Amino acid sequence: MHRSPPRFGPLLALLLACMSTTALAGATCKYVDAEGRVTFANVPVKDARKVMCFEPVPNATPAPKRGAPTASAPQRKPATDFAGNVRVDPDTQKRRDLDRRRILEDEIADERRLLDEAMRTAGTPAGDVSPQAQERRKALQDTISRHEKNIQAIRREIGSIR
Repeated sequence: MHRSPPRFGPLLALLLACMSTTALAGATCKYVDAEGRVTFANVPVKDARKVMCFEPVPNATPAPKRGAPTASAPQRKPATDFAGNVRVDPDTQKRRDLDRRRILEDEIADERRLLDEAMRTAGTPAGDVSPQAQERRKALQDTISRHEKNIQAIRREIGSIR
């Protein structure tokens, strides 16, 4: 008699659904792998180092305060600009800009560190002329170029902050 293998499909789907809902509730973290690639995720990233985490954004609608108007009373709409975008009060925007600047400064520090490491590695004597060694040198040059471009892009981004 031949027995068919057990089917784990529905169980696996349920497990993944449960894992994804718990992952949505967690903080988003920044991870950097050995090649300098940056990943933002709310679950651990394999073979990557956690750099920092960000707490989830609080609910956009604040809880009603005591003495707040009831559902029957007219609700005030948030202030919007001419295009219909919601306007943010200046203090909130200033905090956001400061957070953004801090994040970008951390990013540029990481990119500079990775660039220095790549340049130190590329600065080793090039006695080996094999095709594999030439490919490694080309990959290092590409890595150095990528980090330099990232640093320039982050500098432009920092320059655009109010």
